[in-house]
This record gives sequence, C-alpha cells and structure tokens, in this order.
Amino acid sequence: MILKNRLVIVILAICLVLGTVPFALGATTTATNNVYISALYVGAPHQTPNQEYVQITNSGKNAVNLNGWKITDKGVKHAYIFSSYTLKAKSTVTLRSGLGKNTANTLYWNKNIFIWNNEGDTAYLYNAQGKLVSWKNG
Repeated sequence: MILKNRLVIVILAICLVLGTVPFALGATTTATNNVYISALYVGAPHQTPNQEYVQITNSGKNAVNLNGWKITDKGVKHAYIFSSYTLKAKSTVTLRSGLGKNTANTLYWNKNIFIWNNEGDTAYLYNAQGKLVSWKNG
C-alpha cells in the first residue's frame, strides 16, 4: 500500500512538471482550453493600423489571467505580450494593432505600423508557458 501511494505521488509530481496534472486527475478541460482567438481582421488597403484587430474569447465559467500570454503573426515578425490583463468569463477582448488607450474590452498593440499582412495572415495565441493554445487565419 505504501509503495502504491508513493507511485501515485511520483506520477503526480511528473505530471505537475509536465503541466498535465488536470488530465492525470481525470479532468477533460482546463481554463486555457476555453480561451481562443475568435476573430482576426487583417485590414485592407487605405485603412489605419487601428482597423486591424484580433479578438480573444474566454468561453469558460472562470476568468483567466493572461499575464505572460502572447499573440504572434505568421513568421513571428510581431509579438504582443499581455502584461496584466484578466479576461473575464464569457467575454472577449479586442487587440488593435495601432495606438490608443487600453480599456476593459479593448487593448492596443501601440504600434503605428500594420501588424497583419493584408493578403492573409495567421494569428497564434500562446499561454504563459509558451504552449500554442489557438490560431486563426485572417
């Protein structure tokens, strides 16, 4: 019995290191599975950088702290790292490419350049551990 308990502890410790504890305990989803890129608008000729945007949605029942999460474009020419933002449950935040003042539901990349390729691009969302959790073509 003691050996069996030690084995369970060792397995859970390994899962913790690998970031798979919820699955080892039988859970089927985590909070980050509910966070995804719901829209990507790459803009059009003669528009401004603020007209480009990517939307991140939390369809879950709990808020998710996005501190350390990042959005990149195809080829990782541009990256936005969330500093201190909590995405509330059942809500969406819009990340605009241009300049502006952040609000509760709109964040700004604060670049006066275009981020997304008008001919088509892909947005990638990574969690704070660097794991790709979502992508969207636009």
